[in-house]
Amino acid sequence: MALDQDQRCALLVAILATYNYSLDRAWSLREALQANALCDPPTMAQRTPQDIGQRLKAAGYDRGGITYIIAERVAALMRALNDGQLDALPLHIAANARQESQELLLQVKGVGPKCAELAWQLLKPLPAA
Repeated sequence: MALDQDQRCALLVAILATYNYSLDRAWSLREALQANALCDPPTMAQRTPQDIGQRLKAAGYDRGGITYIIAERVAALMRALNDGQLDALPLHIAANARQESQELLLQVKGVGPKCAELAWQLLKPLPAA
């Protein structure tokens, strides 16, 4: 089961919300990230970190040199998504399996504990009403 566009974008936001960049600020960039094809694994998996960095800047994520460090992490995430490395993630999310979700995400180059935790916060199932 593959992640939908909103889930892929949430993962991207989690990566951006590192190095003292707030989750709220990163979340506010979602539409611009989508408009620049940054949530599209088949497109981004083929791009260089330099191209991804330029697209991040065009989407409003311009952090100087850090932008290109993050661009490498975005590239690794998009390759992992494109290659099916995270296909089990929706199953873990549906099962409310936090540890398994985070362990899977930590296998992606550049995803650390903070990013994995933010991703879980953005993707976890909502409590039943």
